[in-house]
Amino acid sequence: MKLKHIEVFNAIMLSGSVSAAARILNVTQPAVTQTLKHAEQQLGYALFVRDKGGMKPTPEARQLHLRAQKIFEQVDELRRLAQSLRPDHLAQFRIAIVPSLSTTCLSRALASFKARHPRSAVSIKILHSDEIARSVALRECDLGIAYGEIDAPPIDAEVVGTGHLVWVERREAGARKRADTADMPIAEIAARDFIGIDKDDLVGKALLGLLSESAVFAGTRLSAQTYQSALLLTLDGFGPCVIDSFTAGFSRGESLSIRNVSPRIPVTVSALSVAEGRRRADFDDLLQAFRTSLAQVDNA
Repeated sequence: MKLKHIEVFNAIMLSGSVSAAARILNVTQPAVTQTLKHAEQQLGYALFVRDKGGMKPTPEARQLHLRAQKIFEQVDELRRLAQSLRPDHLAQFRIAIVPSLSTTCLSRALASFKARHPRSAVSIKILHSDEIARSVALRECDLGIAYGEIDAPPIDAEVVGTGHLVWVERREAGARKRADTADMPIAEIAARDFIGIDKDDLVGKALLGLLSESAVFAGTRLSAQTYQSALLLTLDGFGPCVIDSFTAGFSRGESLSIRNVSPRIPVTVSALSVAEGRRRADFDDLLQAFRTSLAQVDNA
């Protein structure tokens, strides 16, 4: 099947009729009919059964459509990459950052950066770490700030901060202030009910591996995809949580008790960019602003 055959096939699968497919593709109905006929002749079997209700896909068509969707995803990625290679793509500094850090270190880093580059235009996109890596690879952003040490060419990853997991719980009104200097042992965490980190998170997997060694650990009844979500649930009274020290550091206050998890489980923050790409003149300044912001929080 040629690409134009796949386009017509996909349009009919999505719309259910030749007329609707023609409108989607902005072509005439006879053109759609002729292209579909040519595709079916090449394949040697029918893709649709014509009836009064429209075009009913055959079993073969349903199987082909699964692969066709993947092809269109790849075509869309190619289109986005081609768009990002335009000479004017450096006009705006495009940043992609994970949700938790977008509400914590981002504002401090931007304040420092804008003080040195007040005329620089900046756009911010909030994504998860795997989505950030993909966005950087497609050159949809100039800088990605993500959790973990990512090794995925053509991405260049540079560690800009290293924190660790902490145990956070809410202090009830009138309760005696607990010393936060004492570590929270894994054995004690295993025996408590707490808000966990999503199992697909790299740090969450490391924590789960340590907890699973305890005979008393029965799993968590509540988990969150982001550290910030877990912290908000704790603040709302849903129980203690285990999150990264960066998110916790920006939320220190009399209402929270924050203790280091023992043994220490590191949380790395990396800056992602395209290895072979040309860096902006102000790139290093923004990178340093993030380093400083993260260091200030983790050392607080």
